[in-house]
Amino acid sequence: MGKGALVNRIVYGLLFLVVVIGALLHPVALLVLCAFLGVTLALEFYRLTCTRRYWKEEALVIVTLVLMTVLYFFTLYAALPARWMLLGLVPVMDAWICQLFDGADGHDFVTAPYFPLVYVLPMLLSLLRLGFPCGVFSWKLNLGIFVLVWCCDIGAYCFGMLFGQRPNSRKLFPALSPKKSWIGVVGGTLFTFLAAWAVWALWGADVMALFHWMMLAVIVSTLGVVGDLYESLVKRHAGVKDAGRLIPGHGGVLDRFDDALFVFPIAAIYLVLLQLI
Repeated sequence: MGKGALVNRIVYGLLFLVVVIGALLHPVALLVLCAFLGVTLALEFYRLTCTRRYWKEEALVIVTLVLMTVLYFFTLYAALPARWMLLGLVPVMDAWICQLFDGADGHDFVTAPYFPLVYVLPMLLSLLRLGFPCGVFSWKLNLGIFVLVWCCDIGAYCFGMLFGQRPNSRKLFPALSPKKSWIGVVGGTLFTFLAAWAVWALWGADVMALFHWMMLAVIVSTLGVVGDLYESLVKRHAGVKDAGRLIPGHGGVLDRFDDALFVFPIAAIYLVLLQLI
């Protein structure tokens, strides 16, 4: 990587952090962030997996993502009855009707247009749920988990580049990502646990005990790798290096949130089941 490209990557990386962190600090900004992620992540996924034949189904699924996100936000923010979320089923059923006609000629049965409902939507709803622990808005949990995810990425990158590219280094999953190594996973895990302690010491002690932050570190360091590899599988299928070009030097939004797509739903499940939020 040249000097100019490195500077470009750092500048846009910092800008990305400022935007995401700023969006976590206010409930309406969090809603806007989730809606934006729903649209951009789905579009990038469709770019990698779908043909334009099913553009109507794709558009209706994106409407579902945004509608479900908005409705769930108001159930948390304004005590809107949860039954109103059933409205999110309407565009999905419209998409099924559209597919009757779009797939009739070749008798196609295509499920890819609907996949963002299980790949993207759980993270959006989890971000909102974690933003309202005990029914009151707070930025602390979301920011803490994002810090863990980012530190995991940084640790994996640093250890992987310094120690994981040697001829005798054991690769993690060479069929999907030739550069990812086991030493990178170790480095990412180490950074994640250090970050969990730092978050607990700085602002997380008011949220929950250190033990639970360490459990979140386990979730991040394991599922973050799975999310990264899964996105690599999607990109390998499409034959591309980056999911998009929205963030110069970093690729697309999917490249930056591949870990979070797997981490946030499981983190939310853990915290809800233990009645911590």
